[in-house]
Amino acid sequence: MSQSFYLSAFAVNDDSLVACAQNQVHGSYFGPMIKLSNRMQHIFDRLLPGQPVWDLCCDHGYLGLQAYRSGLFTQVFLVDKVPEIISELEHRFYSNYLKDGQSAQVKFIALPGEDLVDEIQGNLVIAGVGAHTILKILMNLRKKGLLSAKQVILLPQRQEQWLEDIISASETFGDYNLFEKHELLERGRLRKVLIFRRN
Repeated sequence: MSQSFYLSAFAVNDDSLVACAQNQVHGSYFGPMIKLSNRMQHIFDRLLPGQPVWDLCCDHGYLGLQAYRSGLFTQVFLVDKVPEIISELEHRFYSNYLKDGQSAQVKFIALPGEDLVDEIQGNLVIAGVGAHTILKILMNLRKKGLLSAKQVILLPQRQEQWLEDIISASETFGDYNLFEKHELLERGRLRKVLIFRRN
């Protein structure tokens, strides 16, 4: 069902994104510019360039799509457990935005994060779901020997301190250290972004 292909442009109608003028990047046409929400931009700015980006529980996939459009990352993986979300993304791009000759590969995967079968390298981002869901994904990936990301960026909906303490204290994640922790004000509430780096 999932399919790898090259994308050239993406335009959306959403409060969190704004379509701007068309732009040329490194000689390739990337279509309307996209402005991420403050939360997604904060995460995007901390991705390690030259590495793959795994956007788990991606929902509309805005972060992963911006990663593709930047041209800074080798591959982008958009993962969500809801098949309809992935199917719609895949259909829209394949029908309307497919262009040959781009350098960034984008793969759409309709699976829960914990059921992935490919090794996770580069940047792993899990945002917008609960701390227990995030921990379940990470534990299952580690158990299967698939968690090899250089950087893990987490933005749980709640219980951020609990998640930080569990990961930091667990021998299962002994090769990961808390690298940065940020607080973002979103809709009157402080949200914590946890960034772990592999030793």
